[in-house]
Amino acid sequence: MRPTVKLHRRQFLKSLGAGAAIAGLPLASLADNALEGVSPKTLDRVKQLLGDNLTVDFHTHLGLWQNRGLEDIDPAFGVLSDEKLASNIQDYLTAGVNGIYLDVIGDLARTRVGAPGNKDRDFVGDEAWEDHLRQYELIEQFLGQLPIAVAHSGDEIAKANDAGKLAVILSAEGGHMLENDASRIDILYRQGLRRLQPIHYVASTLGDSQTDPVIHGGLSELGRQVLARASQLGMLLDMAHATQAAVEQTIDLVDRPIALSHTMVAYDSSNYGDYRNTRSRWITPEHARLIAKTGGVIGTFPVRAPWGVDSLDAFVEALWVMVDAVGFEHIAWSTDLVEAGRPEFLQNYAQFPILCAKLMESGFSEDDLLKFTGGNALRVQREATA
Repeated sequence: MRPTVKLHRRQFLKSLGAGAAIAGLPLASLADNALEGVSPKTLDRVKQLLGDNLTVDFHTHLGLWQNRGLEDIDPAFGVLSDEKLASNIQDYLTAGVNGIYLDVIGDLARTRVGAPGNKDRDFVGDEAWEDHLRQYELIEQFLGQLPIAVAHSGDEIAKANDAGKLAVILSAEGGHMLENDASRIDILYRQGLRRLQPIHYVASTLGDSQTDPVIHGGLSELGRQVLARASQLGMLLDMAHATQAAVEQTIDLVDRPIALSHTMVAYDSSNYGDYRNTRSRWITPEHARLIAKTGGVIGTFPVRAPWGVDSLDAFVEALWVMVDAVGFEHIAWSTDLVEAGRPEFLQNYAQFPILCAKLMESGFSEDDLLKFTGGNALRVQREATA
């Protein structure tokens, strides 16, 4: 049985009627681009479901806070203000989201997406580790200043919510901070991280990225050591950004479910065009099924084009392609929230219930929706850490 939040949260969500203002955005103002075709009855039922069950964002950056304090940053990312960070957290709470995965980004200091190798230069010495410590220190500051609390299970998420806080599961996107020292994975675990995504944009000592030339033929020997140890400790392995070969080798290495936290399945859409050669971060159906066969979960991200799509209908269609590939047991909800990537149909989390209502009216059952919005994410985390 899924843990539930207390009655006052459910009553709060139910009070958000079709004409009520959510996080400063009246739903009536959203009708022009999002509410069309969604009945108020379905929307009310969605709010009730979200209020009675745990909702988890499987991959988010809260607007991209990780570069705060960096002297040299990618201008495409910008700097998130204190006010915007607090506002983004409040948006989650107002919309009834219970938990999120909160990532440190292993290669952020050197990332320049679109440049050769997606970097300005290579890391030098212990630079990647030092940047990890900078980001971890920021998390410790946030825990003392913002309404968030670390959680490792559904029960702990519900407990954080009852205290009026957004639960966060700590994670790493990119294992660059490990550099050439596999033993550092134990330090990450002691710091409270419970998910490891070893690969990101910048070339890694651990394995190959799907958007870079192949170096290791999948995982490196160091990568195998790190992933085996991380799984043994009880960290969920997240193979987002990794090549299919790296996924196959990870499956041979561990005997627990693995995740791929944010992507879509590439396909040729008769409505929106052929995504198969225009979305470098999307994966093939075969790639997706590799994750599903482990009992794992794939997060589906509603980011704007050219990384994702620009309309709610296009997102719903792409999500159904994922469902057709792996089934409802293996999908999850991930925003990959950075300000530059917000699509028009998710400018504010007030629109999330509308998106869910659209899914139900497209054919999702209530149980299907709850697996997508949090049930599958909590299951795979629980099974990986058992």
